[in-house]
Amino acid sequence: MRSLLFGSIRKSLIVVVLLAVLPALAILLYTGRELRARVVHDAESYALRQVQAMAAHHERVVDNARLLLLTLAKSSEVRSLDAEACQALLADILARNAAYVSLSLVDAQGRILAATPATPAVQVGEDVFFQNAIRTQAFTVGDYTLLKTERRVVVQFGQPVHDASNQLVGILVAAFDLNYFGRLFYDTRLPEQSVFTLTDANGMRLTRFPETEKYTWVADLPQMVQRMSGREEEGTFLETGVDGVNRLYSFKRLHFQGASFPYLMIRLGIPVDQALSEARSVIVRNVVLLVMATILALMTAWFVTEVTVMRRLTQLITATDRLKAGELSTRTGIESGEGELGQLAAAFDSMAEGLEYKEKQRSLVEDQLLRLNEELEERVVQRTEQLAGANQDLLNTLEDLQRTQKQLVLSEKLAALGELVAGVAHEINTPVGVALSAGSTLAEKNRTLAELFTQGEMKRSDLTQFFDDSREGTEMILMNLGRASELIRSFKMVAVDQVSEHRRIFNVKNYIDEILLSLRPKLKKTKHRIEVHCDPDLVIESFPGAFSQILTNFIINSLIHAFEPDQVGEIRIEVNRTNGVLDIRYVDNGRGMAPENRDRIFEPFFTTARSQGSTGLGLHIVFNIVTRTLGGSIACESAPGQGTSFHVTMPV
Repeated sequence: MRSLLFGSIRKSLIVVVLLAVLPALAILLYTGRELRARVVHDAESYALRQVQAMAAHHERVVDNARLLLLTLAKSSEVRSLDAEACQALLADILARNAAYVSLSLVDAQGRILAATPATPAVQVGEDVFFQNAIRTQAFTVGDYTLLKTERRVVVQFGQPVHDASNQLVGILVAAFDLNYFGRLFYDTRLPEQSVFTLTDANGMRLTRFPETEKYTWVADLPQMVQRMSGREEEGTFLETGVDGVNRLYSFKRLHFQGASFPYLMIRLGIPVDQALSEARSVIVRNVVLLVMATILALMTAWFVTEVTVMRRLTQLITATDRLKAGELSTRTGIESGEGELGQLAAAFDSMAEGLEYKEKQRSLVEDQLLRLNEELEERVVQRTEQLAGANQDLLNTLEDLQRTQKQLVLSEKLAALGELVAGVAHEINTPVGVALSAGSTLAEKNRTLAELFTQGEMKRSDLTQFFDDSREGTEMILMNLGRASELIRSFKMVAVDQVSEHRRIFNVKNYIDEILLSLRPKLKKTKHRIEVHCDPDLVIESFPGAFSQILTNFIINSLIHAFEPDQVGEIRIEVNRTNGVLDIRYVDNGRGMAPENRDRIFEPFFTTARSQGSTGLGLHIVFNIVTRTLGGSIACESAPGQGTSFHVTMPV
């Protein structure tokens, strides 16, 4: 044994090589076993992730159905059970959601009011999911049902529908097709002979991909159902399928809130042979490589001489030890042309030289990085301070602009109110002046009659004439004072509403008349005709001041911009209320607007009549009142020579 190990360098090297191969072979076998176990574990993890992804898809389907039906249940067409409108709405929704087989609206007695696609008039009042939805008044998931004519399985979702008084009036129903998972299965690109199965809690196989028609709505294998019905909600197992293929299966049980069944079981199977084929090929390849390496090592050991190998190995070992100790300047001292060991020594020297160079470069780069980091930190601090200062300047400028805009809007409102006061004061001056003249004349008549009575010269005709004059003067005084009182009352109502922002109940038609009466000083100077189309009994609760501001700005805007000085214009105001929404249309037949002006009319300070004193805030104020105060919307339509139309909608 001793002569075998130490008789010659060749024999020693051969024995050493063979002994070195044995641990490598053991390691190879051990790593092959570990590789197989890891491949199996990876396959289990992969299958479990895939089935979890499928389960997440199904849960998202239920959540999406709940969200879709809840959204539809809030629509006015569904809440009012408008069958015609709901038919069109459901058809549009179904066209956008290919995963659903049908959508329908059922009343509280189970009669189908609207359905897409159209179905015969049947009742679903006896269905379990319908009864559960009526009883719980919450979203419900029905049992899985086989459509025999189409050979596919669907599950129905139900969402209660309440009217405006929160009374249950019907159920929205959506049917989901399990074939939707077929697209997910094929898009996942699983290994060949993989299968995906859905089974209910009673062990009925609902569907299977592939070979869906063959395995739809048939009893599942008992051993499969037993493995999936245990304590764990999800897991993996090895089992032979109905087609005789041994597969690695992963499963998961799904529970749905509001469902009439306890759970749904889904599983994914991947063939075991395909899962382990990679591990087998890796083991075979490693064994072949090990044999080749052993042969090469034996051939090398046979041709290496004792003296040359040992001497050069000693030099290499010494140089390696110095390099390991950190002496990067060490070299072997072996000539590079002296055989393979010389080449190895040259490679070692080159490596040592490269390591020494890279260490120097690393030190230089490290110093440069330190300097760059310091400079970068300083730049970041400077830029941060600059950005903070710029942001503060922008905030200050924005606050100044907002304050300026509020002051300009308030000034515009006060200017409009002042103009209204001046006009009403001028209008009141006429009836008050007439009443004053009549009162003065009546006082003079009274004084004259008193003198005749004192002198004893009063006649019956004088007394009769005095009574006639008194009656005529009194009627004139009362008529003109009544007219002034009406103007003052209208002005007071409109003016108070314009400066206040309180909600109250008011008659729309009467309030429009009061607004027009307050604008009479401006309107009587023109020949324009204003038509008001409004239900005289229409009463709403809103902000009358905002209402007055909108119509006043519309009319003033038409007087300034729409009509020529001598033109006889027409203004039409239409007011309607539909389903809690007040619809106002204001139309004039003036000169209209060019498209570039029409698109900017709601911008602040934009005006085409600045030379006439316009500020460009009137329609901007109207836009803010409609969108912010009233929570509505406003739109404008106009073209040159075709007049202007404003359409305002607001909730009331």
